[in-house]
Amino acid sequence: MKRSLCIALICLLIGAAALAEVPRLSDDLFAGAKQAVVYLASGEYERVVTVLPFSDVAPSAQEWESFSANYSNLDNIQSDYAVGFWTGTMWVIAVPMQVPETGDVEVLALSSEDGVSFNGYRYATWAQIESAYARSDRVLWNVEYVGGTPTLIAD
Repeated sequence: MKRSLCIALICLLIGAAALAEVPRLSDDLFAGAKQAVVYLASGEYERVVTVLPFSDVAPSAQEWESFSANYSNLDNIQSDYAVGFWTGTMWVIAVPMQVPETGDVEVLALSSEDGVSFNGYRYATWAQIESAYARSDRVLWNVEYVGGTPTLIAD
């Protein structure tokens, strides 16, 4: 009995230590990432610089302009849905450019090691993001996307 209790306590302590190592993800990062998508689509690259808090040197407006060339479709941008997930070493916040109904939807993915500022960014597809967050044990949706067609059920 004592041995089982000790093993359970050790497991609990290990789990608590693992949780303590994951920094809390700020809601401000979600808001900034979603606004950055809008600014990228409208060509307001200077505003992208001001809305994304980078921990070190932030990319310049010219760098954002060059980066935006990765995206084939910046029309009908959505800014409702965003997902954050822990990779084991950092948070990734992913904002799909359009409603993520298929895996080929283009995504702005921003990384954060501390949960309060960004330290990197990259282009991705929704399929890549889905695969990555499926492997994560910590997934946070700012607004969760639930695909499909809504069905009305009468009372």
